[in-house]
Amino acid sequence: MKIAVMLRNLGEKGGIVVYARNLLDQILRQDTKNEYVFLYRYAEDIGRFGTRSNLSEVVIPARSKLWWDQVCVPIYAIKNNIDLIYNPKLSIPLVHNKKCVWVMHGGAQVVVPHLFQWHDRLYFKIANRLYSHRADAIITMTQLGADDLVRLMGVDRKKLYVTHEGYNPLCKVVSPDKKLMQKYSINNKYILFVGGIAPVKNFGNLLRAFRLIAEQYPYDLVVVGFKRWRYEEDLRFVEELGLRDRVKFTGFVPDEEIPHFYNMAELFLFPSIYEGFGIPALEALACGCPVITSKTGCTREVVGDAALLVDPYSPEDIASGMRRILEDDSLKQDLIERGLDRAKNFSWEACASNTIKVFESLDIVK
Repeated sequence: MKIAVMLRNLGEKGGIVVYARNLLDQILRQDTKNEYVFLYRYAEDIGRFGTRSNLSEVVIPARSKLWWDQVCVPIYAIKNNIDLIYNPKLSIPLVHNKKCVWVMHGGAQVVVPHLFQWHDRLYFKIANRLYSHRADAIITMTQLGADDLVRLMGVDRKKLYVTHEGYNPLCKVVSPDKKLMQKYSINNKYILFVGGIAPVKNFGNLLRAFRLIAEQYPYDLVVVGFKRWRYEEDLRFVEELGLRDRVKFTGFVPDEEIPHFYNMAELFLFPSIYEGFGIPALEALACGCPVITSKTGCTREVVGDAALLVDPYSPEDIASGMRRILEDDSLKQDLIERGLDRAKNFSWEACASNTIKVFESLDIVK
């Protein structure tokens, strides 16, 4: 089987790109039977996966993302005898005669559409239904996410395949690296948040909750990540709540450094309104860092009973969760042990194996 993989987004930041890079690396390692053609929009993406016997790479320039998705890719697929088109990020060509696998990373766009920009809401409302109708198989990250897609988008459950993601394999219990903390001007004990700052991450309520405990506990809040959309209002709360000296922004941190941030944190705070999976929560568990996350969204399926679940709409409930961990050493140790055990259930190897099974389930006849 000849599989074309759409990768015009490979140079971006965020969890979906982490998913694509790690998953595809493992697929190429495991699947020596099928042939893969990675399709890029930009020449600088060539070589990211090294030299593989079952991989060829093609650059297809295009005037726009939509043109690349809906015109360039299907034309290439038809001309080059592609059997299956797969995109790890949110879109597929609509008009062609090839089998298609579409990935929908949870249902945030349909569960909490008001948290996205207006043009994204319009696009999601129209495009996602078209993609779900056109796709021969739909991969989503959790059973909760699959249920949301069936309930709110009318997706055919027979097309849905739940495939849990993995996490950064460097995330494990490691010795503290104080020199690394000095590099980022972190000189105090801290509570940690990792993620792109956008309304769906609930950063405003996270700050409100931190303010409720800030005078009682001498910890800083360390924010690892980058700005995404509509972040300005949330960031204003840093000043308005008088937290300028207690909140430390590192910006983007490389994969090899991030395990140290989890290992040295007192706890990891991840109260998103909705996550399709929540890789950072899983990374924290693997590093032995106690996790607080939301009752809403799909992260609760990932963490199981290894984290404290809070109401993301209530700063008081989030603050209460932080107090419980900071004051109860036995609870903290229990969460650490549960988290380390829970993290063993997830890997990119398993994610790749299950994804390959989805490809092969389509029974493409030569």
